Amino acid sequence: MLIGEVARRSGVSARMLRHYESIGLLAPDQRTAAGYRRYSDADIGRIFHIEGLRKLGMSLTEVGEVLADPNFDAGGLLRDLIAQTRQRIASEQRLLDHLERVDRLGRTDSEALLWTVDLMRSLESADVIQRHKAALGGGVDGSVPIEALSAAVLDEPELNAAGAMRWALAQAGPAAIAHLVDGADDVSAEVRLRAIRALDEISRTTAADELAPESAELIRGALRRRLEDEDDEVRSLSAFAAAGLDDPAAVPELLAIAMTGPRDIEAAEALAGYVTRGCSSAAAIMSELARAAGSPRAVERFRALQVLIEIPDGQAAAGHPPGAEHPPGAEHPPGAEHRALVSDLLVRLAHDESREVAATATAELRRRGSGRLGEGGSGSPHSGG
Repeated sequence: MLIGEVARRSGVSARMLRHYESIGLLAPDQRTAAGYRRYSDADIGRIFHIEGLRKLGMSLTEVGEVLADPNFDAGGLLRDLIAQTRQRIASEQRLLDHLERVDRLGRTDSEALLWTVDLMRSLESADVIQRHKAALGGGVDGSVPIEALSAAVLDEPELNAAGAMRWALAQAGPAAIAHLVDGADDVSAEVRLRAIRALDEISRTTAADELAPESAELIRGALRRRLEDEDDEVRSLSAFAAAGLDDPAAVPELLAIAMTGPRDIEAAEALAGYVTRGCSSAAAIMSELARAAGSPRAVERFRALQVLIEIPDGQAAAGHPPGAEHPPGAEHPPGAEHRALVSDLLVRLAHDESREVAATATAELRRRGSGRLGEGGSGSPHSGG
């Protein structure tokens, strides 16, 4: 078959076929009597092979390497091409997102539009100082759209710049919540963490009368979903953020942290807050503390003790000094019904077989001015008395 016929049937131009030959991809060795190239069935098959590889996104150099190596890893090549294609798609998607955000600005003033685009570019700069300045500048006065600032918060890996961006975003209050809620469900654990931190900052710094119930519910829903996250840090951060909203859904994770996690003291303080405020989850917390206080493992008993210590006695909760009598007729503070159990558990732990547990519980009872220190024996069994 001559080159013109091959070009017509294959869809590859005669010029491209000659180029393939010039770089060694194609080498038809048959000639007509007049000296024209004649392509064999094997040559035509190779042409389709070349075109097929090119359609996978390979360069002609890569095509040549594949065709020259009879043992090339087709599966590995396909995986590489998939990864490269995903990177290109992600890059194009970022560009599209950026262009759409600019379009949504609706700015008709060219000077204002250029100023805003410049600030948005600064938020995406490779220079962390530029990103930091953009957040503290345009992010606060509203020059940068909330959507763009939210995207920058979710993408920022540097702690100081991330903190500045979260602070700037928090000034916008509830307007950013919807964008951050999407980030809380991102496939990347790092992005989810950034979203949770930003949502927590908004909920902590926005006045109650400015945070509409539907906005608070959006935050609460995002945090609840992340309480089941596969990433330990995401679950932990979500639990502490949810505790700031008095959400009882955080209690199981907080108990797990208090008993086994590295942030046990913070978890103890959060759990004590639920009990002190008389929240609906207080009974479940006290039940778990009673169980842990009777655990055969000393470390678990000590962890339970840490939580009990954070729960103030009735006098402290009411604002009276330790040891003072409760004024007749005065209202009992929230959570008062659980404080008797706290006292009982402290007394039990003051007689614990572990020196550390017993000494700590004894010291806490003394600090509270409890008259029950000697119940069940004279002080701690390790006091030497």
